[in-house]
Amino acid sequence: MDNARISRLKQKAWSLLDSGNHAEALAAFEECISLAPHNLTLHLEKGVALFKLQRNEEALVVFDTILAKEPKHIVALNNKARVLVELNREKEALEHYKRILAIDPNHTRTWLRAAQVMTKLERWDKAEGCFAEALALSGEEEDIWYERGRMLCQAGKLEAALADFDRAITLKATYLEAHRERGKALMALGRTRDAILAYKTALKSKPNEQEVELLLGDALLALGEAQRALDIFDPIVGRNKDCAAAWDGKGRAFLALGETARGWLNCGTACMLQNRLEEALEHLDKAIAANPAYSEAWSNKGGVLVRLTRYAEAAQCYEKAIECHPDAVVVMHNLGMLLYEHLNRREEGLRWIKSTLKYDPQRWFKLSSEMRQAVDALRT
Repeated sequence: MDNARISRLKQKAWSLLDSGNHAEALAAFEECISLAPHNLTLHLEKGVALFKLQRNEEALVVFDTILAKEPKHIVALNNKARVLVELNREKEALEHYKRILAIDPNHTRTWLRAAQVMTKLERWDKAEGCFAEALALSGEEEDIWYERGRMLCQAGKLEAALADFDRAITLKATYLEAHRERGKALMALGRTRDAILAYKTALKSKPNEQEVELLLGDALLALGEAQRALDIFDPIVGRNKDCAAAWDGKGRAFLALGETARGWLNCGTACMLQNRLEEALEHLDKAIAANPAYSEAWSNKGGVLVRLTRYAEAAQCYEKAIECHPDAVVVMHNLGMLLYEHLNRREEGLRWIKSTLKYDPQRWFKLSSEMRQAVDALRT
C-alpha cells in the first residue's frame, strides 16, 4: 500500500470537491479506495463527500457498507443518522443514535443530535431529557445551551429559553446566534426594547448580518421608530437588491412615515421579487393612485405585466412612465423591446430603442447584431 500516494489522492479529492469538480472528486475517492479497499476511513470520506453533495441515497449505501463490516463504527453510525435526518427519516436516525449511546453513553454530541431530532418531532419531554444528558456531560459547552434554548422556544417556554440563551452568551459573549434567538424570544414576549438591544449586540460581533438587521428593522417598526427602521432597511437593499424582506421593510417604513406612494412601490417590489405578481400589481396600483405621476411605479407595473404576458397593458404602462419622466432611458429600452418582440410593432419599437441611444450612446454596444442592423436600417 502506497500511503503517501493515497494521502495525495485524498487531498486532491477534497480540493476538487471544494472547487466544484464533483465527478473528478468522486473518481479520486474511488481511486483511493481501489488502492486500499479494506481501509474503512477512505470509504467514510467518500460517504461524507456524497452527503455534502446531497447525494444522500448513495451516501447511505457507503455507510451501510462500512457498518456491514464494522457494526460498532461510531462515526459511520453518526453520519448515517445525519443522512437519515436529512431524508426526514427521524425515527430511523434515532435508532442509530441509540446504537451509538449503547456503545458510548458519554458521547455528548450524540445526546445533542438526538435532542435535535426529538425537537424536530416535537417530543419536548424526550428532547429535554437528551439535553439534560448532554449538559451533565458537558455543561460548559455553549452550543448545547443554545440548542436547548431553541427547543424551549418551539415548545413555547420562552422565559426558560431566555435563561438558556443567557447561559450560552455567558460562555461565549460573541455568540451571534444566541443573541439573535434571544431577541426573537423577547419580541414574542412583547419586550421590544430589550429585543432591539439583543439585535444590536449581535451586530457588534458581526456587522451587516442581514438576518439580524432585518429583525432589528422589524423591531424598530413595531416600536413606531419608522425612520430608524428605514435607516436599517435601506442599506440592505443597497447591498442586496434581491432581498425582498428589505424592500418590504422599506415599504412599511415609508407607509408609516406617510409617504404612501413610495411605500406601496417598495412593497410591490418585494412582491415582484417573490413572484407574487398579482399582489405586486395591487400594491403598484395603490402607489399610482397616491401619485399618478410616479414614473417608477408605472414602469414597475409594466414589468409585472410583461411577466404576466399582458403585453399590450404593459406597453401602456411604459408609455405612461415615459410621459411622467421623458428621459427614462431604461423604460424607453424596455418599451422598444416589448413592441419589437411581442406586439408586432417593430418599427415603433426600433424608434424607441434609437431614442435611448441619444441619452446613452454606450447602450449601442449592448444591442445584438440583429438589433444594430435593424436600427441602422431605420436610420437610412
